[in-house]
Amino acid sequence: MARTVTEIKAGITTDFMANETMASYYGFAVGDDFDSTFAKVSFESILFYIVASAIFVLESLYDTLKAYVDAALNARLTHSRQWYVDLAKAFQYGDTVNPLTLKYDVIDESKRVIDFAAVDEISGKLYIKVARLVAGELAPLSTEQLTAFAAYINTTKDAGVVVNIISTEGDDARLVLDIWYNPMVLNADGTAIDGSGEPAKDTVKNYLKNLPFNGEFTILALEDSLQTASGIVIPNVLSSESKYAENDWVVIDAKVKPNAGYMVVKDENLTINYRAYDGN
Repeated sequence: MARTVTEIKAGITTDFMANETMASYYGFAVGDDFDSTFAKVSFESILFYIVASAIFVLESLYDTLKAYVDAALNARLTHSRQWYVDLAKAFQYGDTVNPLTLKYDVIDESKRVIDFAAVDEISGKLYIKVARLVAGELAPLSTEQLTAFAAYINTTKDAGVVVNIISTEGDDARLVLDIWYNPMVLNADGTAIDGSGEPAKDTVKNYLKNLPFNGEFTILALEDSLQTASGIVIPNVLSSESKYAENDWVVIDAKVKPNAGYMVVKDENLTINYRAYDGN
């Protein structure tokens, strides 16, 4: 990463002031401060600034070149997971790819419907998980979008690679919590006395909503989030389960990665027992 002009000039002046020949010529002590010895409008100061500016431009060009080379290399890594993530996000609903280049002739970001994508490899198969944003919430692709996306992936993927596409409603979470609360801040039903909401319930939902796509849900991280919520003194997750699609509920053993790439908790699946904390 390119240094600033100020940083480059400081390096030059430090070496200059440490040089015994320059110190003897100019009459300063070795190690003196440059800015205390030379005025900002001095020939030496202006010269070093010009040199530092030129070096800054050169370093910036190197950064640009590095970014270009990295992008070119990533584009050639056709067997990497990230390549498939980028491929998924590049999908344009309603367009077809050029059969020769396997890319779109015209890039139209307004037609890109996939906001989140992740790739897992299990038993030699790739699982591409995708989701879109609808009114600020994660949601699966529509039936029509999913059909078009599957055709797009089958056309552009590497030959011989088995790909499974997942775009469903988020995994359900079912939680039972004990919350010891500060009665000076929260009511007995967990709502804030100042009317700002229900901190425990809001925190649980925000924790799930802000998980990285295809990231792990952990009981410890949820309790840590609850610990910082207004009015909550002691949070305790009594039980936690998850369910993917129509499968059975499974007990969460400390952590879980959602099959759909994200999780949601419905009101009927969130039980919170509020207990006033008296300090004894």
